[in-house]
Amino acid sequence: MSEPPWDRILRDRSERVVRHWPAESARADGEADRSGWLILTDRRLLFVRRGGWRARAQDAESPDVTLPLESIRQIEARPFQMRIGYGDRVVIPGIAIDGHAFRLPRETPAEEVRFVLEQAARSRRSGSDRSPT
Repeated sequence: MSEPPWDRILRDRSERVVRHWPAESARADGEADRSGWLILTDRRLLFVRRGGWRARAQDAESPDVTLPLESIRQIEARPFQMRIGYGDRVVIPGIAIDGHAFRLPRETPAEEVRFVLEQAARSRRSGSDRSPT
């Protein structure tokens, strides 16, 4: 997956990206899942869809999810089942953040993502400028 278009995502030049992970939004309403990135900045957590050949230019400019770090209350690593074939299912890692669920690639440990996000939210709530690495 290519890198997110940072210049279109971050409008404020003083905001900086701390970490990012490939992810898919896991929607319970049957709507098609969307591939993209979970992006942790020093101020907020974003989910930005990956642009495809039918994507509009403004898709990368307006994240599907924007959560200020200080407002995040619940972060949970959880497995998701994904259907493959006609009835087989496979379990893949995922993370749920204040009601938003995301599936992660198998090589991305959900517990590590949870730990980094919790640490960032805690630091932001306490007013610390330190960011996780």
